[in-house]
Amino acid sequence: MDKQTFEKLDRILETVRRQLEGDAAVAFVHESGHRITPQGMVRFFRSVGGRSAIAKRIQEGMSNVEILYDVFPSFAGKRPLMAAPVQQDLVDLSGEPLYAAGYGDEDFESTRLTIRLPNDVYRALGMAAKMEGVPRNQLIVDLLTGALGRMSPPEHLREYEE
Repeated sequence: MDKQTFEKLDRILETVRRQLEGDAAVAFVHESGHRITPQGMVRFFRSVGGRSAIAKRIQEGMSNVEILYDVFPSFAGKRPLMAAPVQQDLVDLSGEPLYAAGYGDEDFESTRLTIRLPNDVYRALGMAAKMEGVPRNQLIVDLLTGALGRMSPPEHLREYEE
């Protein structure tokens, strides 16, 4: 089971924890960026013994990850997924790009990002990438990393800087 599937199933279990049903449950899973139909959720719940079986495990105090390990025993022997890093951990102000420093290589995989760009911006990124001699995706990562590194903290957090 890959990370994306695991996260999707985690969101489905969270709908039971939050007592969401029907369209509200499907909308909750969609908000997390995962596609699912009501029929897909029904198939999942049938495969694991129904919503009541999940609710029973939740009442026993099991976390979503523990429930998934219980439901899918073949996955239980593998290393548990790490929590996602916070933004401060992603941005290194020392100047060295984090991808070059090997930050979290063994703990996190890359994530796919789909954005809509005007054609002229897309072409400009392509030309800039050719001039820099790097792939377009790497240029975008460099630009985003640099921009995040220059961001100042929000007003309500500035008092904690020192």
